[in-house]
Amino acid sequence: MKRIIFIVVMIVLALGSVAHGRTYKIATVPWIGWSPINVADAKGFWKDLGIDVRVVTLPDPIAVQSLFKNKLVDIKFDMIGSAAGCYMDGVPITVIAETDWSHGGDELIIKKDMDVSKLKGSTIGVYLNQPPVMYFINKYLSTIGLKLSDVRIVEMETKALADHFIADRLKAIACYDPDALRAERDGNGKLVVTSAAYEGCIPEGMMALRDVLKNIPRKDIAKILKGWIRAVKWIQDENNWEEYVKIMNSHTFKDDTPYSENYIRQMLDTARIHDVKMQLERNQDGGGLITYLNDLRVFLKENKMLRKDFNPTEIFDNKVIMEVLKNEN
Repeated sequence: MKRIIFIVVMIVLALGSVAHGRTYKIATVPWIGWSPINVADAKGFWKDLGIDVRVVTLPDPIAVQSLFKNKLVDIKFDMIGSAAGCYMDGVPITVIAETDWSHGGDELIIKKDMDVSKLKGSTIGVYLNQPPVMYFINKYLSTIGLKLSDVRIVEMETKALADHFIADRLKAIACYDPDALRAERDGNGKLVVTSAAYEGCIPEGMMALRDVLKNIPRKDIAKILKGWIRAVKWIQDENNWEEYVKIMNSHTFKDDTPYSENYIRQMLDTARIHDVKMQLERNQDGGGLITYLNDLRVFLKENKMLRKDFNPTEIFDNKVIMEVLKNEN
């Protein structure tokens, strides 16, 4: 069913891009860390800034990649390490800003009766076979005397991951909620480690293809970023909590059964959505994002995965985000 929805979305977006004027399309998935994008949409923050933005929520990162590479969306939210993967594959991509990071949202789950030492030679199912997920898995494997080459990796959608785990066709998966929770609950699973154990190991943010970005006026990129920042500030105001829960259930998780306030708070705990101060620290020249990309490059080289060498500044352009943040601070 998700694939059918995805195909319909592709057709609608393709027709929309021909039939209408400039509307900026931003692709995302149902992930709490990117929920400010849904808030900005629902609250009309971009409209107030004089820009037309359509948020396209897709079932999984694989679907987002397809729309992105086919230029059916202008900007996507993704793990920033995936931009390095795209670059190495010859896809010219530019990270516009780091906005958040996974802090427990990414989980490694194995069967309760499985000893972690048995991971050697086993298959680990992942929701995306890209550098940031491999980086996370490798960090854990190194704590038990293993390396990435000691396991086999298979990629599939999060729902399929949980289904295969529950059916005993996979003994270990790297996934995120709500499918990670379902795998653990219904598949006799145990949580081994989360991204919270390695703070900042999976930074996330906005990115665009270089030729697409070149055709977006700088002032419009600034307005898109301002809408995001305004939404982050809105979320941080506890007086907006009840309305935020409604937006989560009507936009971010619109295809799921409505979640309780308690569960949404639990999900929020698995992400770190950056405030202005943290965004300044992470996005500045020589800041946290540049450090991460350098560390990721070392990991890729050590594991013979550096298919094409890169300099972080070839992937990340912080000019617009830093201008916006300095005015917001």
